[in-house]
Amino acid sequence: MADEKLPIAILAAAGFAETTFTDIQKTLLAKGRAMKVISPDGGLVQGWHADAWGHHFMADEAIGDALAADYSGLIIPDGANSAKTLTENPHTKRLIAAFVNAEEPVLAIGEAVGLLVTAEVAAGRRVAADPGIGEDLSRAGAEWAPDDAIVTEGKLITATSEAADNSLTDAFLTLIDESQVPQAA
Repeated sequence: MADEKLPIAILAAAGFAETTFTDIQKTLLAKGRAMKVISPDGGLVQGWHADAWGHHFMADEAIGDALAADYSGLIIPDGANSAKTLTENPHTKRLIAAFVNAEEPVLAIGEAVGLLVTAEVAAGRRVAADPGIGEDLSRAGAEWAPDDAIVTEGKLITATSEAADNSLTDAFLTLIDESQVPQAA
């Protein structure tokens, strides 16, 4: 069960979509939600803004040290460079699969949706994704919804890059809040 007192994990590598990332941060801060940035190396992680490298942001934890149990949910912003780097990191599979398999809230945006293939959790799931990765998702057994900008299936929200806005973060927070409601026995 997700715990809203635990911080929310934001998984990003160099080249993440800076605007999406900062919009997520602003929404979480405005809602009083704690967050931690997880990256391959910890330290600083650099965003991608428009067509060039953007600002550096502090990463709170290296992906190799991160455990899903320490977080209330996972957000993975878009960004082709970030997704490529995360695909090549062996800890990405472990971390994403831990969140998805534990049915903890996960929000994957744009190219980051392809990381569900890396984590071997795409099969049997209906997902929204950018056209460039939709076919990879289909080959991995996912049901790619090419006409949908956002798909919510259980605790997993997937969205195209174009759908990235504050409403996604709000929907993700709703999943965390719903996880706090005691289930009838």
